Amino acid sequence: MFNLAPADRRLTVKPPGQCMLDTGPKVHFHRPAADPLFKSAAQTFGSRVIGVVLTGRDSDGAEGLRAIKGAGGIGVVQNPAEAMAPDMPCRALAIDHPDFVVPLAELPALLIRLTDTASTIGGHSSASDS
Repeated sequence: MFNLAPADRRLTVKPPGQCMLDTGPKVHFHRPAADPLFKSAAQTFGSRVIGVVLTGRDSDGAEGLRAIKGAGGIGVVQNPAEAMAPDMPCRALAIDHPDFVVPLAELPALLIRLTDTASTIGGHSSASDS
């Protein structure tokens, strides 16, 4: 198994796109956490970011997904009805309006379609739920 953010390290992105590990503050009592990664990716890459919130406990990822959407990126949330731990997807849905809410099985095809579209037209347009 490959860990991008090992235990007790926070993963963030710094311009021009370097991944950084640090021991910054815990978010929602956790390190690593999705929110710092998502927020730093939104600041670094703006509308070129696709944020994906999957199953998990607590509310991590929701604020970061809002930052991605605010920067013009795309928000994707796993359908909470099928999530093993629906807290994170539910919170992401409660605080923002992601572009897509999908079952996990549909996620790979959606990401391929979104990245193919972005590379062909140089960005994305407003999407609706799949």
